[in-house]
Amino acid sequence: MNFRKTIAAVATAAACSLSMFSFSLANIDKENVYATGLTGKTAFEITDQMTIGWNLGNTLDCANTGSTFSSDPKFAVTKWGNPEPTQALFDAVKAAGFNTVRVPTTWYEHIQKDANGDWEISPDWLAYVKKTVDYAYNNDMFVILNVHHEDWVNVEKFTDETKAAAAEKLEDIWTQVADEFADYDQHLIFEGMNEPRQTYDPAVEWGAGDTYSWQYINDLNNIFVDVVRGQGSSANSERVLMLPGYVASSNPDTVRQIAIPDGSGNVALSVHAYLPYFFTMDTSDKANHEYLADGSSNSGWGANYRQEINTFFSNMKSIISEKNAPIIIGEFSASDFGNTDSRINWAKDYLGAAEDAGIPCVLWDNNAVYTEGATPSGENHGYINRKTNTWYENSAPVIETMMQTVGVSNYSVPVYSAQDFSWDNIKIGDDWVELFKSTEGQQTLGEGDVPFEWGNVQFTGYENYINENYKIVVIAKSAKDPALAIMAPANWNLVMNDGTSTQDYVYNYSYEDMKATVNGSGDDINNIICMFASAQGDIATVYGIYAVPVNSEQPTTEPTTEPTTEPTEPSTEPTEPSTEPTEPSTEPTEPSTEPTEPSTDPTEPSTEPTEPSTAPSVDIGTPTIMGDVNCDNSIGTADIAALSKFVANTDLFPLKDSTAAANADVTHDGVLDSTDILKLIEYLLKTITADDLNK
Repeated sequence: MNFRKTIAAVATAAACSLSMFSFSLANIDKENVYATGLTGKTAFEITDQMTIGWNLGNTLDCANTGSTFSSDPKFAVTKWGNPEPTQALFDAVKAAGFNTVRVPTTWYEHIQKDANGDWEISPDWLAYVKKTVDYAYNNDMFVILNVHHEDWVNVEKFTDETKAAAAEKLEDIWTQVADEFADYDQHLIFEGMNEPRQTYDPAVEWGAGDTYSWQYINDLNNIFVDVVRGQGSSANSERVLMLPGYVASSNPDTVRQIAIPDGSGNVALSVHAYLPYFFTMDTSDKANHEYLADGSSNSGWGANYRQEINTFFSNMKSIISEKNAPIIIGEFSASDFGNTDSRINWAKDYLGAAEDAGIPCVLWDNNAVYTEGATPSGENHGYINRKTNTWYENSAPVIETMMQTVGVSNYSVPVYSAQDFSWDNIKIGDDWVELFKSTEGQQTLGEGDVPFEWGNVQFTGYENYINENYKIVVIAKSAKDPALAIMAPANWNLVMNDGTSTQDYVYNYSYEDMKATVNGSGDDINNIICMFASAQGDIATVYGIYAVPVNSEQPTTEPTTEPTTEPTEPSTEPTEPSTEPTEPSTEPTEPSTEPTEPSTDPTEPSTEPTEPSTAPSVDIGTPTIMGDVNCDNSIGTADIAALSKFVANTDLFPLKDSTAAANADVTHDGVLDSTDILKLIEYLLKTITADDLNK
């Protein structure tokens, strides 16, 4: 587990000696210039300079993406629907007044054992992380880099065995990261772990921890400190290192249990505090999303919001004195419930108390936004629109209040304003192939054709365009990016918008993402059963779905309102499916501070069947259980897969016998075709009942 490069220490020492001399940077390319040298500062002096921070949430920290060591990093970072980070985004964040950026980063899908048995980080992934860090570092901003949603940190239950496994990966990852950033000055801060926790019981997962879990995390923190300090560079010897307690809890008892290793140098305690919870995130009947300026607002339990904030920061100030170490609030936010004035009042109290305690705070931003009429969500922590790098209307006044509260006077917070949807504003290329169009828009529907925020719109005619020459483009109005829901024989697969579109209402889905997702779940991209545009927590209105050549140029003239329906010549060569299946692509189960897991099953397929080919001939006997195609006395996706294969190739995939055929004929027309498949899908999605299968 030793990736240390002794030459790095020599090179870094030389670089540090040069930093004593002044020279002009005027003629040097900004891309190759690091932040103004910062050295010799204590942890307290560093945190004093950190006015307020911003989190690049749900981007490099995406987990359960189906990525592998050799995957393109773009596939992972866009998996949860956000675009790739850019220099322009970080410029906009700095212009708004932030001088600190946290880059949450997940590593476990991007490492593998090398020939020596050590965990090696994918060079492509490490280069991508470095590029992202540099966006902020080259802007003279403080940057916090961590390990985030790690499946080896957050485990079902802490044991000595899981600690040993975690220690091995922690050491190997931080050894390489410390080497990679060996000469970055004190603007760069390392955070050993995000929210280390046990997941077997929610009460334990989000609790305060216990004696064993506190020691478990302290042991891992100690390894982290030893690795970074032992790397050898002068920069790493003085770098601020952030140490979390159990789940980075804001509970003062938990924070007090964070042990600072002997001789660790500059360290800070890492705490996450979404307070008061019943204002910032809760959606139960005890929530109260009104925060009055006079400080009189209480939760449904009667706890006073202002008092809760003041008590928390008073406790943290005491712990700072006890530990002689600063605290950094690595995550804080108040979800948008359409309560902008209340969030303004909350920001004044929260950051005012933080300022008094001398604690810098880093705002969580996952780019998820409030939609009027949608089900209230505690996960709407979207502040900046990452397509336009402007600030959402509900959040801009909150950001301005934050800056005023922490004493930033020079800031620019341009407000994002979305155009109302109009086909006149949508540019359709002449070579776009129309797969679905609704001039007025079709809402995503659930059971009983009721608009549903996890509902779907089915489309057909895609078969010749699921290849490397095309992407799928969905035109829809939705506060949360819709997904492509792909049904293959074994699994439902969700493919997220790849973030490349800069146009409102236009979402792109690449073939590479579709292939990686479907093949990664153990299915085959060449064996798709059906496809949907799927809402992801907000009722989406779908206007159009197109197959678009990857080399198509975005039209710049007046849009063509009648796109071609004649397909361009598709590729006739099937693509090679992945031979290395990865984890199934489903929406990750997120902690309470990040998006919760939606259902990955589409809810309502279209009742209009695709045009069937000539139905295969088969003897139909007497049914036993309608829908039980494989005759295992249950109805599931395996039955849909069996019937789909039979319809596609009768000779290659015959049914078991005439009873299986009778069970498969759920439309009771004596023919087995796609209409039976769709009816089975409807049953599994619970849009029809077992009685419907019998008639």
